[in-house]
Amino acid sequence: MAQPNQTAHCLYLRTKSAYFRTASGERIFDESSTACYTCLKTLRPLGPDGMPADAQACHGRERGCFEEDR
Repeated sequence: MAQPNQTAHCLYLRTKSAYFRTASGERIFDESSTACYTCLKTLRPLGPDGMPADAQACHGRERGCFEEDR
C-alpha cells in the first residue's frame, strides 16, 4: 500500500504512485516488491551512476546523483 515517505527519497525517483503527494506535501511511494522505479535523470531503472533506481537505494547522500525531494 502507498504510504508517505518515511525517509527522504531522491527528487528524481518515480513510480506510478510517486507523482502524487499527501495533503501535507509528502511524496507517496509504493515500496512494495512489485513497484517499478524510474530515474527522471536517465528515464531508466538505473540512475546516472549505473546503480538501480529504487526506494532502498535512492535516499541519503551516499549517491553522488542524489538530490533531496523538498
